[in-house]
Amino acid sequence: MIIMDAYPLSKGHCLVLPKQHLVRLDELSSKERTRLFELGFLVNESQKANQLGVHGTNILLNDGKAANQTVPHLHLHLIPRQTGDLIKSLPRLALHISGLFGLKTKRKQLDEQANALRKTLAIDL
Repeated sequence: MIIMDAYPLSKGHCLVLPKQHLVRLDELSSKERTRLFELGFLVNESQKANQLGVHGTNILLNDGKAANQTVPHLHLHLIPRQTGDLIKSLPRLALHISGLFGLKTKRKQLDEQANALRKTLAIDL
């Protein structure tokens, strides 16, 4: 599945996750791991096509509690980045790390971003 992060670190922050409940990366087969990261690549290309993350992308997978995995379901973050946006994103990052997450982004805004990304995503969903 590909979903929008309700507490994004930047506009267009997406999550790629398996439909089955898994907590750790080593619970996926080699084929499933390949698919997870291939979908991540395709989402990243869609983000760029929508002028999100054209300067860079953080691709993040917190694998286990010691790695700051606060949600016990395996998921890959695709976080679009712009040059110089670190200061702006630090408060949201601090909330993510703490597990508090902060304010939810409005559903309408997330839906608009998801629809734009869906139009340029190079796969059939």
